[in-house]
Amino acid sequence: MNAEAGYFILYLFYGLVFFMIGASITSRNLRASDLKVAEFFWVFALFAYLHGLNEWFVLFIRENPDFIQGPMSAYLLSGRILLLGGSFGLLFWFGLELLLWNSRSRKLWMLIVFLVALVGIGPIVIGYFQRGYAHFDLYLRNFIGFPGAVLSGVGLIKYSSSVESLSRRGAKNLTYAGYAILLYGFFTGIFPTGWNLGGVPIEFFRACSALLIFFGITRALQIFDVERRAKIQAQLKRFTQSEKLVALGKLSAGIAHEINNPLAKVLLNVEMLEKDLNREGRFDTTRQTRIDAIKRNLERAAKIAGELLFFSHNRETEFVAFSLNEVVHKTFQLIGSRQDLYDFEFEPGEIPKIQGVPWKIEEVLLNLLMNAMEASEPGGGIKVRTWVEQGMVVCTVEDQGSGISEKDLNFVMDPFFTTKEIGKGTGLGLAICFGIMELHGGEVLISSREGEGTTVRLQFPCEEE
Repeated sequence: MNAEAGYFILYLFYGLVFFMIGASITSRNLRASDLKVAEFFWVFALFAYLHGLNEWFVLFIRENPDFIQGPMSAYLLSGRILLLGGSFGLLFWFGLELLLWNSRSRKLWMLIVFLVALVGIGPIVIGYFQRGYAHFDLYLRNFIGFPGAVLSGVGLIKYSSSVESLSRRGAKNLTYAGYAILLYGFFTGIFPTGWNLGGVPIEFFRACSALLIFFGITRALQIFDVERRAKIQAQLKRFTQSEKLVALGKLSAGIAHEINNPLAKVLLNVEMLEKDLNREGRFDTTRQTRIDAIKRNLERAAKIAGELLFFSHNRETEFVAFSLNEVVHKTFQLIGSRQDLYDFEFEPGEIPKIQGVPWKIEEVLLNLLMNAMEASEPGGGIKVRTWVEQGMVVCTVEDQGSGISEKDLNFVMDPFFTTKEIGKGTGLGLAICFGIMELHGGEVLISSREGEGTTVRLQFPCEEE
């Protein structure tokens, strides 16, 4: 095989790899993904298509040298420069998006970099007119291609840590893809086209590193499959829970009404008996203690019946926009002096308003804080945080208490399930919280380790503007 045939196959393969990278991204429907990288992965796909087209364009010029000498030469070289510069510009953009996706001043940084890039293009254009095409090609690689590859590679490596909780394998694949892009940036951004490295054309090393990018990206894209499966499982779980709650709600409503009527009559008769004994002078400390115990247990039964009724009701309520941080502060006020017994900490984040019913969310937070206090020793730390993550307003309640065993963790959302001592809990608290969060289009996530504490995560959709 002669050298020309080798170069033909090399460039053909080189361009094909980048087209495969672009196709592997655009063939997937990423619109339903909540992962931030899905919003700008199309930029990398467009880079891959343009870069693949650029390599085939170079192959065309190489195979048809007569075009360079003819009247079309200026147009061909300009088109080549536009393809190369455009593809490197997209790679640079993708890297910036990756590094700044969670930055509060993202737009400002993007503007600054854009202005700096405009200033930097000046010397490149001047170099083109002064020194010709070869120097211009190298300038593009040195000042746009190499920095773009570094930004993209480091950005993918950095971003991989944010998806590790979803899939460790997916995070590793993103990391591998990041290193492959860095390797490609080294070969394509430092060395000029036509350079030989150890007697081997630099295009060979570029093609090999591009192939590594292809394998890394295609394997990394599997994280979207993992996310989709996790979403389906979560939806099935919520659906099952909702169906269970609906059935139990209907049963609870009937039981509550049947219990409330005799309870009210018994309590009324106990109060009348207490008055009669007082009037007849036959009331002593022993009888008072017993009557108080009867009344206390009757009131407890009435409270359970009331919770059953609340649990069974699915009232339509008008939603309003409100601040979750303000609701947290009001919930702390409801706790009152009891919070002095614990080390409470609140870290409010900069969050938008959410749509919902403030007093219902207040009830959820109060329930979670009461659970945290009951699980903690006096002086134990209880931390509440709010922030925005992937289009959701997040609030976590974290304690350092006794925690929940892995076995019990699967049942904590079930009505009437409780880990508290007999007589100290109805088992309806978290089930009610689940119902309220479902009403608000949110969800409750609980993570816990026995002996280490519990973290309850509330997720609310942001208010639509």
